[in-house]
Amino acid sequence: MSNSLKRLEIRLKEREDEYICYKQFYILVGTFNVNNRQAPANILLKEWFYKVTYNNEENKQMYIPDIIAVGFQEIDTSGGAYIYDDKRKEDEWEYMVRKTIKSCYEKNNEENIKFKLLNRVRLMGILLFVYVRSTHISKCTLVSRSSVPTGFMGIAGNKGGVGIRFRFYETDICFVNSHFASGDGQTQRRNDDYQTVESRMAFTDGPTYSIKDYFWYTPTTAESSAPNPQNSSFPSQWWKISDHDIIFWCGDMNYRISQPNEQVRKAISELSTVPLQEKDQLRCEMKLDHVFTGYYEPTINFLPTYKFDINTDNYDTSEKLRTPSWTDRILYRSKRLKVLNDNQNELETIQTINYSCATNIKFSDHRPVSGLYLVVIKYECDEKLSNRIREELIRESDRIENELIPAIEVNPRPPQIIFNHIRYLDKPNYSLIIKNIGECTCVCTIVPSSISTSFQYLTFSPNPPYTININQEQHINISFDAKTNIKQISDILILHVENGADTFITLDITLDNGPFSLSLDEYPSTFYDNENKKYIYTNDNKFHSEHIIEMINDPPIIFISLIDCLRERNDVNLLFIFNNDIQDSLDLIPIRNQIYENNYDFINYSTPEIFMILLHLLQSLPQPLISYEIQDKMFLNTKEYFLRQDDMTKAVSIIVERLKTKERNLFFRFLILLKKCWPTKEQIQKSNEEYGNIFNIAIDILALSILHEHLDRNQRHAFILACLNEEKKN
Repeated sequence: MSNSLKRLEIRLKEREDEYICYKQFYILVGTFNVNNRQAPANILLKEWFYKVTYNNEENKQMYIPDIIAVGFQEIDTSGGAYIYDDKRKEDEWEYMVRKTIKSCYEKNNEENIKFKLLNRVRLMGILLFVYVRSTHISKCTLVSRSSVPTGFMGIAGNKGGVGIRFRFYETDICFVNSHFASGDGQTQRRNDDYQTVESRMAFTDGPTYSIKDYFWYTPTTAESSAPNPQNSSFPSQWWKISDHDIIFWCGDMNYRISQPNEQVRKAISELSTVPLQEKDQLRCEMKLDHVFTGYYEPTINFLPTYKFDINTDNYDTSEKLRTPSWTDRILYRSKRLKVLNDNQNELETIQTINYSCATNIKFSDHRPVSGLYLVVIKYECDEKLSNRIREELIRESDRIENELIPAIEVNPRPPQIIFNHIRYLDKPNYSLIIKNIGECTCVCTIVPSSISTSFQYLTFSPNPPYTININQEQHINISFDAKTNIKQISDILILHVENGADTFITLDITLDNGPFSLSLDEYPSTFYDNENKKYIYTNDNKFHSEHIIEMINDPPIIFISLIDCLRERNDVNLLFIFNNDIQDSLDLIPIRNQIYENNYDFINYSTPEIFMILLHLLQSLPQPLISYEIQDKMFLNTKEYFLRQDDMTKAVSIIVERLKTKERNLFFRFLILLKKCWPTKEQIQKSNEEYGNIFNIAIDILALSILHEHLDRNQRHAFILACLNEEKKN
């Protein structure tokens, strides 16, 4: 689309009040962290919905929603349900929600109200359902869903977000359900999770490819063009979250109250929670524009929703004694705050009718939260009037071309992102300031150029696009995630100004990956002291003793030293290492720095730190321990066959025979370590009851460390279990 055509569409949209007929609809949104509990067979979740749709007992007024969006976190994962992507638990919760909707709104009503499931999407324990009243279902088009993991090492789906978007009549609506990092001191981690989901979630009206495809699809200059919509191999439309007219974002966002625990509990006992909201991390971060820019949340008139002792009204009395917090939230955003209906009645785009939590649903350590909203929807478009306005705007286009052209000033000038000697796991930042020096509001975004290869490694805070008023400034923080085997990046980004001149941002990054991202053959040789019967933990190859032997078939000494250090310890517990609280508290930079200095004495580091840096080394290998070639030969077109335990065990034997000697030795060393720390069935069951799906997350990460993200998830899980001669834990 040319710039002049873009300007025409923008101008036409600015006048949509003249040709659009609006109508208000009720939207119910709910979020519930169910703490890995079974969907209760003997109860309904009626209070969750009734709390916001039943006005009061005096006038008996009931609001019937037109759309219901329900988000769950930590749906039950006990019994290895995720090892084979079992949909059973997902179906159980869908059945529970369906029964609740029927009981609340479909039973004994004169209007014969019915709801239909429009779509559902799941990322491990994060689940989202969207229901629409059957009378509107034909007006729901361009339905799409998406998911973004942000969990362990940035690849696991225990944390992240899922989304469903669709066009409702003439309005584009998006629902997002997320689960962010836990822990009292992990505000920045939660902010990072938000930025990752917001920037990487993309929807399409065709087959989903990746966020990278979305970037390539977006035209960056007046001369560039989108892929041909007629080409069936590529979707004709893409949407990011921010592209929608209406957005509801719910979930267990895990933001805490930054007050001492005893003060928080005292305030709750006195029902004096307003001061606590001033210390609520989410609200504080929103005020600083660190997250959820442009989103709104009404005043919270309910008590903190986390953490309760199960089936009681008591806040956490366990050893951890967690601080009560409003972790479960619903936020919303609209492109326009108000519209003018029939050129006379001004309507607020989203009005909160009720925002509450269900205090009597107690089987989880969270309380479910729900909100009812009256939302203005673009109901009908007067095509004749729209075309008439379009023609009018076209006649004015010559004048418009020469008027109100946006202009910006960028600092630093020229914008040059230069990161030198960046180490693996570093996240360097660059600050950019855009000032609107023109005579009209401008809209900017940052997009990759046609030669860009590194855009996927960048994170922008806040996320684009940016609307900047006259003489106002927009501060942007650009960070680079240095977990790549690329050694040098020279790239160009485009700061695109709608209807104005673009600015080029140069990107020059030099990475020092040290021992990370090397192939096993690129490491220094491994030496063994035959007299003292021990490996030499150094990379110094200058030895003058006949007792020092070069071990050409052994893996690099860094892997041996890490594995041997772990094998000598008695506290290697996978379920402990992959516990959310432990993972959120880890700082791997000190042990990483020591590895860069070729110092392999890890006695002063914790077991989780040593274990996780080992996994990072395995993940950073250019080729996985089981090479892509071997994986393809063994598993290509055999997805179903190798899901059977016996067949996968045979496949493991064949794969081991095909490994090179050095890879095979490292593979066996790693498996011996895993066998030592592999949990028993009883330990897994106890962990599932107390902490959720840690075991399955561990399998996920361990399999990815050996295989990388090449096979499908079912095959990876089956492979790692077969390697350890482990049956499915039921």
